Amino acid sequence: MTMPGPSGSALTTDFDLMVAVAGKTDARNEEIRAMLQSFIGRMSSVPPSVWGGAAAARFRDVVERWNGESLRLHAALQRIAETIRANERLLREATDSHSQRIGSVAGSL
Repeated sequence: MTMPGPSGSALTTDFDLMVAVAGKTDARNEEIRAMLQSFIGRMSSVPPSVWGGAAAARFRDVVERWNGESLRLHAALQRIAETIRANERLLREATDSHSQRIGSVAGSL
């Protein structure tokens, strides 16, 4: 989409780049999720004999908080990718609509 700005410069949108960034966001999201799950899996495999009493309870609390934060991060990155895709579609539709309108006006001149 190209539109002249107030100073005469053009506003441009690279739709392919938007799609690529959304895809990379998804890929990084899955990489981060796998890394976090691997880490917490290793930490959780520590034998119960290592964690006792208050330390064991605190460790369980930390793991629960870790899992919650990990899920929130995953969901946030998913929303970012979805928003980029939705914006790309909307901007593409607006560009097509504007092009058609400009073509109609130009054709009637």
